[in-house]
Amino acid sequence: MAALVLTGCGVAVLALAGGRYPEATAPHSTPLGAMSPTLQAGASADSRQLEEQTAELVAQCERPLLSHALDAAIKGCVPYLDHPTLAGRAHAASSSAYMLMEPTEVKKSAMHAEAATRLGSAAGKYLWAYHGLNGESAVQMEAETARRNLEEALAAGMPKASKLLAVLDESDACLDASQFRLLDRPAFCLLRPQLDRWLKNSGMTPRPSRQAWTDEYNPSAVLPDASSFEVSYDRDPSSGMYYPAAMGYRFAAREGRSTNELLGRLGRSLSDKYGAPSRGTLPPAPGSGAAWQMAEGLQIELLRDTAGELRVRYQHPKRVQAALAHAEALQAQRDEKRAELTRRAL
Repeated sequence: MAALVLTGCGVAVLALAGGRYPEATAPHSTPLGAMSPTLQAGASADSRQLEEQTAELVAQCERPLLSHALDAAIKGCVPYLDHPTLAGRAHAASSSAYMLMEPTEVKKSAMHAEAATRLGSAAGKYLWAYHGLNGESAVQMEAETARRNLEEALAAGMPKASKLLAVLDESDACLDASQFRLLDRPAFCLLRPQLDRWLKNSGMTPRPSRQAWTDEYNPSAVLPDASSFEVSYDRDPSSGMYYPAAMGYRFAAREGRSTNELLGRLGRSLSDKYGAPSRGTLPPAPGSGAAWQMAEGLQIELLRDTAGELRVRYQHPKRVQAALAHAEALQAQRDEKRAELTRRAL
């Protein structure tokens, strides 16, 4: 079967090549000349049966996936999920189908990816690592586990794995080089599940977030004066990974002197850590702010709005701009899809 490459949510999610992976080929046995006639007949029958079943898997499970008939693909994969030879392919195809659905069935996709991984599927290893690096797998996945699965997938003929390996290499290099630290960690070097785990281990409590690209926490155990801590992410369409673009503390408005005292304390702490601000003055007047520019391109701001709310915000400006562009592109896709549905309906 020719290579099957599908994209969903801006990221390639599956590449299957029927003759390339162990689970897609008939098991090798002793040469037929060394067998008795009875054993030869049995081996030939088993081989023909496997060829027929493989053809059925392609027709009922993988080909509908290629044509984006996702419900049909999922239904067609079911008879092969427990197959002694083809189960890995069936689970990998099911994982991709659930990922491509709208809305995406992330949990089901990750479940099938894990099953395919345990059955030795290269596509499954790639997909499970992808879910693990985005914090979507049922079991918390360490970067080392994801790297091992990706390296095995790459060695088995899954070239897409190299993109996620590059993501891990970039993160490791950033961890070594970054001078910025938040709660003693280079926060902008971490992927979403890594940062989420670190913030929770530091004492922050997750809160429900209404936006898919934003995580919110109660930071009172870390910084008692703060009312919330938020992290906004950019999702790279080429890899599908979530990178922190901006994060920061919010401080609810207080009565006059109390606000000034908190503002002075925040300004002194930031100046002690990062030096004099590169823009603005301390303490900032209502409706203004002060900013610190880091050598690695990061920006830190102390902001005061006219209502008295204070914010300490950390930004990766390139990622903030990328996140805005990616969000606009996604919205344009949604608008076009709605317009197409309207044209069809009318």
